[in-house]
Amino acid sequence: MANDSAQNQKMTDNEAMLQEIVQNTEMGKNTLDEMMGLTHDQKLKDEMLRQRKEYRRINQQAHNALDAIGAEAKGQSAAARMSVSMGIRTRTMLDKSTRNLATMLAEGSGQGVLECRKAESDFPEASPGAHRLMQELCSFEASAEQAWREFV
Repeated sequence: MANDSAQNQKMTDNEAMLQEIVQNTEMGKNTLDEMMGLTHDQKLKDEMLRQRKEYRRINQQAHNALDAIGAEAKGQSAAARMSVSMGIRTRTMLDKSTRNLATMLAEGSGQGVLECRKAESDFPEASPGAHRLMQELCSFEASAEQAWREFV
């Protein structure tokens, strides 16, 4: 019986970590989608497209892993999407410069890294595959933060 409980906790941590990956990558994709239309800087746009592609790839892997364990992905809520959208509009209303957009994106990537690290400690019993995918996301977001800082 104790083994069943441990197995359920492992499944719970596993699913929870994969859900965090889905939500984190959706936040990244949605933010980039929204901010792409705000810039005329082609280099910045190219970096946005590159990063959006990577978010999509990691998101798809998390979706596939959730499907494999019989769980349904719970993406970013409508309220969370609206909150991010309003924040972007407010912070870019008077300043759509490359520097401002890149600063906002660097802050978002930094927050993403923090969320990854919290999930790593909150869900220690997740599968090695879920941990690897979370570490991959964390590494990607850390490098993304550096990439945005080069535009500042």
